[in-house]
Amino acid sequence: MARHTVSTVPRYAVIEAIRSEGGRERFAVAYLNERALRLVIATACIIATGFPSREEALRACADPVALAG
Repeated sequence: MARHTVSTVPRYAVIEAIRSEGGRERFAVAYLNERALRLVIATACIIATGFPSREEALRACADPVALAG
């Protein structure tokens, strides 16, 4: 069973959205409770979680190789 963390310090996730006109867009979202994040956003759209800063998550958004694998 997956363990979801709850914190008072925000963590950041990389989310990927598919645009209706074509293409994909990645962006960073702050969260305190990973379980709540997964209840609100489709799991398939969550590319990565646990980034300690928004800047680090945004760097990952811009670098598809960093999130591959």
